[in-house]
Amino acid sequence: DFSTLVGTYQKGFALILEPYDERYPNIPDPVFQLCCLDASLAVRPVFERFSSVFITSGTLSPIELYPRLLSFNPVCISSLPMTLTRDCLCPMVITRGADQQGVSTKFDMRDDPGVIQNYGRILIDMAASVPDGLVA
Repeated sequence: DFSTLVGTYQKGFALILEPYDERYPNIPDPVFQLCCLDASLAVRPVFERFSSVFITSGTLSPIELYPRLLSFNPVCISSLPMTLTRDCLCPMVITRGADQQGVSTKFDMRDDPGVIQNYGRILIDMAASVPDGLVA
C-alpha cells in the first residue's frame, strides 16, 4: 500500500501534495503522490527477478545513456531504423482469443494456460499474414 512504499525508500522518491484541483481552487480535494526521481530504483526489482529483460521504446535516445541511468550492464543493444514514410506499426488491443476466452497481461492471469494458448495462437495467425514480420 501507499504507506509501505513511502516507508520503503528514503532516497530517490519525493512526496507531492496537491491541496486542490487548480480548476476548482475553493474546493479542497487533496492528492498525495509518491514520485520516483530515480528510475533505477523502480527497475531494479525487475532486473533482480528476471534473467532476461527487453527494454523497448520509440524514444530511448541516445540508447547508450540508459544502461548508465538505470544501473545495468546490457548484453545486447540494438537500435532499429524507423521510417515515417509508410505505416510500419499497427498496435492491437486484444481482449478475447479465438475461443472467446478473455486474455490479459494482468499478473493473476499470466500463468493461465488458456491465456497463454490464445496469445500464442494470435501470434501465429498474425505472423502468417504480416508481410514485414512482427515485433512481439
